[in-house]
Amino acid sequence: MAYACGIEFSDFGFNASMVGPEGEVQTVVDQTDGGWPAFAAWNGSDLVFGREAEQRWKLHPRQASHVFWEHLSLAPSDLEGPPRVPAYSELAYAFLNAFWQNMCSTAGTPEKVVLAMPGQLLSEDDASNPATGLILAMSRDLGIPLAGLSGLSTSSLNDAESVAGVTGGRILYVDVHLHSAAMSLLTTDSDGRLHRRRYMRLPRLGYMPLIQGLHRAMGNRFLRATAFDVTAQRELDQMFYEQTREQLLDASRGADIRYSIQTATRVHQAAFPRETLRRDLAPHEQGWADAALKFLREASLQTKDVTVVMSDRLRMLPGMEEALSSRGFTRVVRLKHGAAARGAAHFAAAMDKVEDVTMVPVISTVEMAAADAAKKEGLEVVHVAAAHPAKGLVASHLVVDGRAYSLHALPEILQAGDASSEPALPALARLGPVSVRLTRQEGEWHLETPESGALLMAPGDRLRLRQEDQEVELLIVAESRSGAG
Repeated sequence: MAYACGIEFSDFGFNASMVGPEGEVQTVVDQTDGGWPAFAAWNGSDLVFGREAEQRWKLHPRQASHVFWEHLSLAPSDLEGPPRVPAYSELAYAFLNAFWQNMCSTAGTPEKVVLAMPGQLLSEDDASNPATGLILAMSRDLGIPLAGLSGLSTSSLNDAESVAGVTGGRILYVDVHLHSAAMSLLTTDSDGRLHRRRYMRLPRLGYMPLIQGLHRAMGNRFLRATAFDVTAQRELDQMFYEQTREQLLDASRGADIRYSIQTATRVHQAAFPRETLRRDLAPHEQGWADAALKFLREASLQTKDVTVVMSDRLRMLPGMEEALSSRGFTRVVRLKHGAAARGAAHFAAAMDKVEDVTMVPVISTVEMAAADAAKKEGLEVVHVAAAHPAKGLVASHLVVDGRAYSLHALPEILQAGDASSEPALPALARLGPVSVRLTRQEGEWHLETPESGALLMAPGDRLRLRQEDQEVELLIVAESRSGAG
């Protein structure tokens, strides 16, 4: 059966989803348990990849590599063992080949594919990038029928399962990979399309620095509790790493942390309160939240201006929402597992396979209205944020159908959800009995519908409401007088 496929190209764990002819979505390769992390290892005769390679990493650290996507190039890699040291690009090619063959053997060869890639591989401005060129060449050689490339943020926001509560505006997308974290800022244009405006890579906030620090801390606690050093033997160290990894990937669980290490003569066991792990993770969570603040300041934005969308990979940091909340982030949405793969598959379903890799398009926008299937029936809400917010402007009027209404003169209920009274804004009557409220909190104006929740509206922002074939656009403006700055 011909199908369209999306591949989530994260070195933390590759994912793949497919969309069939009738629009049905199915997961093809699932990295819920990290089945395809970007590890490669030499087992004495062959290269192995994914979890099999990760399980050999502590046993033979010099015969393993987990940086080949991070350092994708023709330079010699850090993996020893084969007769000739492979280049990073050769390891990446072999890994992608193994993943592709596994996927095709599971679900058949797809008709067309969109790759959802991290910003460091796609490049910040979607321009020419040597890493992108290498990936395109690999895809051509492996026979991957590419239809397009997209960023992980763009693909994730194209997943209807995950973004039902996101109506546009300004989106701060946060994600984690093996060796780095990433943040993207996306804004909605006048047509309701989200564009990626800024991108930042954070090299010290990835999974590997996190798990290595946690592995050392837990190893020291285990030593104090049992008088047994798990680092004395590589086999035991690998066993301890696997148990630490399991605890980290399920860090939100409430049970105590338990370790059990068996040697030839006895079993060494220790248990620690779950709070111990959360204390260890707290500095990383605070680092993330501080980085998000810095990122927004550089874009001349504040925490109240954005909706934070977090990748499912951040489930390993259960205190992230609290850390963000303490810094003023009021709205946080957690993506569902595999969001980027599903979103990329939907992109692929709507595109044609290209004849040559030099023609592969980069998908840089996502239609928020199209992304949320739940809005195809009933009220559709699109929040269009001003592309360049001006400092110091104070909202004064709401403009509808060319008429300006003073915000201070309008009632809180602009239109009730029934026919009990005439709407304060006559244009809203076109939408039928839809509830629309206007509230002022700490000097800032919020518009609210049952579908959108309270949306902060700054000067230049628009709220577009659609009901069947009727549309009303509300524009927030600031009064400007002659001689005023």
